[in-house]
Amino acid sequence: MELYVFGLASYRDKIGVSSIYRLQDEVLTPTNFDLCLSRLLKTCSHEIGHMFGLYHCIEADCVMNGTISLVETDNSTIRLCSACQRKLNSSIKYDNKKRLIELEKYFEKVKLNDATQLMKKDLEKIQ
Repeated sequence: MELYVFGLASYRDKIGVSSIYRLQDEVLTPTNFDLCLSRLLKTCSHEIGHMFGLYHCIEADCVMNGTISLVETDNSTIRLCSACQRKLNSSIKYDNKKRLIELEKYFEKVKLNDATQLMKKDLEKIQ
């Protein structure tokens, strides 16, 4: 199994980078586009979390857990655990219900069904 760094972010400088180079299977095609998009969104969400001051998380079901292989990335989640979501909300105030609704709409639009279901599940928990 090949291990990679898919993105990097700076807590101090509030900048991050990621690339789809290793996230695609060989050549990007209509067939593997959704998988590549899912991988990219997970990676970018993780790096943006760092840019907002979140550190790596030990919860398996948290995007801040991080991954070092495509297998791990594919099996990881795109959501924040409740502890990381509270940390993020304490540093930048936002309406979490609105955030989840918008994420659900976006994931539905781009046909990422697993992510859509996670947002629905998280919405049910806070209502």
